[in-house]
Amino acid sequence: MYVMRRMNGKTIAWSLLSLSLGTGAAFAQEKEDSTANQFSSRPIADGDVLMKRTLWRRVDLKEKQNVSMFSKNNEITRYLLEAAKAGLIDAYTNDSCATKIDGEELHKRILIPNQTAGLSAEEIAAGFGEPAKTDDGWGAKPKADPTKTAAAADDGWGNTKKETKTEAAAEDDGWGPPKKKSSKKGAKTEVAKAEEPVVEQPKVDSSFQTQIASTEEEYFPEQLSILEIKEDWTFDKKRSRLYNDIQTLTIILPSEQTATGLELPVASFRYKDVERLFRSDPKKYIWYNTHNTAQNKNLADAFDLRLFYGRITKYSNANDRAFLDIYNGEKEALIKSLNYEQELMELEHGLWEY
Repeated sequence: MYVMRRMNGKTIAWSLLSLSLGTGAAFAQEKEDSTANQFSSRPIADGDVLMKRTLWRRVDLKEKQNVSMFSKNNEITRYLLEAAKAGLIDAYTNDSCATKIDGEELHKRILIPNQTAGLSAEEIAAGFGEPAKTDDGWGAKPKADPTKTAAAADDGWGNTKKETKTEAAAEDDGWGPPKKKSSKKGAKTEVAKAEEPVVEQPKVDSSFQTQIASTEEEYFPEQLSILEIKEDWTFDKKRSRLYNDIQTLTIILPSEQTATGLELPVASFRYKDVERLFRSDPKKYIWYNTHNTAQNKNLADAFDLRLFYGRITKYSNANDRAFLDIYNGEKEALIKSLNYEQELMELEHGLWEY
């Protein structure tokens, strides 16, 4: 009887231990699934990743291979900006996707410089846009128009009157302005009225007011011709294959459109949100097939099929430096980028043997 009770106690202890281990395993599995990548449309669990590297690719949408996603009125940059303004997808300040930006901030980022208020405050303070001054710049009064003085001497019948020397030499007698003498006898004397030249007041330049109230203009979608793709070069050991898992898309303002000559990021988008947007309307968001328009593809399928070309500009490293920062000169950076692409291909083949 004692032995049976002892065996029952051991059984209960082992049952409790196995139950606790099972609960811990379930919790660990749930935690592992929650650590999967939240940016990609097809996340891969961290436990299945044998090797991973993060790559940044610069996609020039004006290149021949990329022009299909940059066709007239079907620019991918147009679709992304319109969707962000409409609230269909979220826009972020950079590819880390930590800080969101609203429609107003996005509007400010794509404004053409010097178009917000016509003239800046410094230009207005300097005197630009004010009506032209009538003085000579030294404080002197404006001179009378000789044409007007000549017209004043006209008697209304086309005859001009000549002033005699005696009239010019008339002096004041102390009782007001000098009297004008008539050459005819018996004519009444009239008091000469002093005529002053009429000076017109300067008119307000209406074009200046129009310039102040000018409308704000944004960059056209065809001017935003650079797209930066951040992706994870991941080898899945469970499926034994390599995946190019796209994380984010970033619109870049080209250097020829900026005053500083530097490329500026406009906004970043999670690819998970972008793919859902593209697949919501397959007939609108198209990849234009120049050889056969009956076979236009959806932009999401174009990304899955890798129908674009993007040169690697940076890979994940401890110093977070791009090829252009590591090597001196764009030519050397381009050569090293192509070499790195070849090294990744050879590394993939080596992983297959493993």
